[in-house]
Amino acid sequence: MPPVFLLQPSIFVWDLTIALLIAVALSVCLVCILCARRKKARPILAAAISAVGIVSFCIGATVVYGSFVEPRMIRVTQYSVNLPVSEPLKIAVVSDLHVGPYKGIRFTEQLVRTINNTLPDIVLLVGDFLYADESDFSALAPLADIRASLGVFGVLGNHDQGEHATIFGTRYSTLNRGEDIAAELERLGVHMLRNQHSISRGVDTLAIAGIDDLWTGDADLDAAFDQLPENVTTILLSHNPDVIEDSRSARADLIVSGHTHGGQIRLPFLGPIRPMPIRISQKYDQGLFTTDPSTQLAITRGVGETWARARLLAWPEVLILDAS
Repeated sequence: MPPVFLLQPSIFVWDLTIALLIAVALSVCLVCILCARRKKARPILAAAISAVGIVSFCIGATVVYGSFVEPRMIRVTQYSVNLPVSEPLKIAVVSDLHVGPYKGIRFTEQLVRTINNTLPDIVLLVGDFLYADESDFSALAPLADIRASLGVFGVLGNHDQGEHATIFGTRYSTLNRGEDIAAELERLGVHMLRNQHSISRGVDTLAIAGIDDLWTGDADLDAAFDQLPENVTTILLSHNPDVIEDSRSARADLIVSGHTHGGQIRLPFLGPIRPMPIRISQKYDQGLFTTDPSTQLAITRGVGETWARARLLAWPEVLILDAS
């Protein structure tokens, strides 16, 4: 289970901020209600006070919803992709679990049930399994129950390999737990791809290639594609979608990424409230894109959170790609 609200040192400031926002919004709402009920208040003043109270209530309700409701609502998003396969193929993509202070074993169990209910042929886990250095592997245990006829494949993300960024974009490094995480996921039945590829033989011959996270400097596309026949349909796993800046990534027919969280907190019509930690255009926030005449990029908004325990209009997502 995730730690109790306000009792986890590593996220105390974020939880305190949420608690203060809720308290201030509801306090203003209460004061406005009391002032609006005063008989001596002028009609125009009473209307203005009522409006402030309504806005304050809406702000408080939005913070409660974004902090405690939406982050638990896993949605299934579906796209059709063009892949040179002879028969339809269903691919489930999941990223950014960030198990730790916000997401525990019960959420992972819910996630696995959602994945299995889609009846995927292949499941791709695209990095950032842990929130921080102190996160416990035990919350990942339900991943062993994923059912996919052609296998479960994964790559590491920047958090897994100790590379982080502050909310202002400043990069910093901590403990690299990549080796331990990869070993644990292999034990759970996830085929981890670290600058290498695997050939999955079902109805068609399909290559799944994967690289280490770009922020580590250890990503090696040449090694991932080494000795891969040119005519084999290839899916590339890269936690960070910045991989499309490298022309060698066009070797893949499909690239799948996470990392953006879909912005995590979005406003209607305006999109993410802060820039996403990517070098490429901010339009690459979530969804399916064509990056090359023969290459598509699929970015999932993931299922976990960093910084605040909040998602708004960026629901946790299992991304389903129907390939044909």
